Amino acid sequence: MRARRSSLAYVALAVAPLLASALHAQALPIGSVTGYTGVEARGLSFQSGLGIKSITEVAVPFVVVWPTSPSLSFDLGGRYATVSYAPEAGATSTLSGLTDIQARGVYQLVPDIAVLTVAVNLPTGKAQLDSTELPVAGAIASDMIPFPVANFASGFNVTSGLALAVPVAGWAVGAAGSYRVNGTFTPLADTTACPVSGGKASCGYKPGGEFRLRVGADRIVGQSRLSLGFTVSSFGEDQYGSSPIFQSGTRYIGEGSWTFPIGNVGLSLYAWDLYRSPGTEPVAGTTTVKRNVLTGGVAGAFQLGASVLRPFLEFRNQALGSLSTAGRMFSLGARYQMPLGENYTIVPLLRLDTGHLVNQVTNQSVTFTGWDVGVTLRATM
Repeated sequence: MRARRSSLAYVALAVAPLLASALHAQALPIGSVTGYTGVEARGLSFQSGLGIKSITEVAVPFVVVWPTSPSLSFDLGGRYATVSYAPEAGATSTLSGLTDIQARGVYQLVPDIAVLTVAVNLPTGKAQLDSTELPVAGAIASDMIPFPVANFASGFNVTSGLALAVPVAGWAVGAAGSYRVNGTFTPLADTTACPVSGGKASCGYKPGGEFRLRVGADRIVGQSRLSLGFTVSSFGEDQYGSSPIFQSGTRYIGEGSWTFPIGNVGLSLYAWDLYRSPGTEPVAGTTTVKRNVLTGGVAGAFQLGASVLRPFLEFRNQALGSLSTAGRMFSLGARYQMPLGENYTIVPLLRLDTGHLVNQVTNQSVTFTGWDVGVTLRATM
């Protein structure tokens, strides 16, 4: 019975990405306040042929989680980041500032069965970019190569979601739906040449709303756990200056993991696939190419006294348009979770990457190497 309830709670939260903070809140003492901070630095170096020499990003996260009761919890978080972008020719550009702050409330309507969430994105991030900052923002907005901060600002928005989970023939099966309503913000610092609509010039950009539906299934088999999930996201039409500018394609994400012990070592095999259907640009009358990123990996958990070493090995393959391979990346890394007394935990991170990207114009394959180092500190009061 205990295993079934644990599985149900896992699915009720895991089927809705918006509710990830509740996973932390459930394990924290009720009424306590837990803070997360640290620093993470990410660097990439490219051979010639892509127009980029190097990208470096340093990010400082801050998160506060407050479980007020067994059913209700709140969290607030954001980051400060600075990015340095060096092209093959020309001066290095930088982009620095605070990201948007996200505030969320999570309420279990029925424990282990129904969870409601409301998330608010507060427009505190650096939104207005000049001509030197635009290439920097574009370089870190990548599905293929993860960065600590991939987007500084998206304007005010509100997301509400509901997740449900029920037992079915030994499985915990869940479904979650959410909808995000976006506000208007001004992404460009140059507001002298704004589109004119209805006799008025406006540089306001309003992203289309997003509807997300996710289904998941989770099962405990002996000492192992099998988890499966599938997510579909559809988007409304983006507007710039009150005129339609872009219609994003539908996004599909399939994922699965199998976690099992071998002696005193816990192993997890996982895979996920992100597919973006082509988008359309109404003004230009063109479409963007379809995109697909396939990822697979293995992660371990070695108990070393009170500490846990978590090494991982990961592979990513990116396909664009008709290209089955537009980029590949191999990653090797580890996290070391180490408690410092009863109220503090420190988690260092080290990751090394190697791979290549294909220049879509010249069809040239460009090799890159990367590194990622960081440390996270958790404190519970």
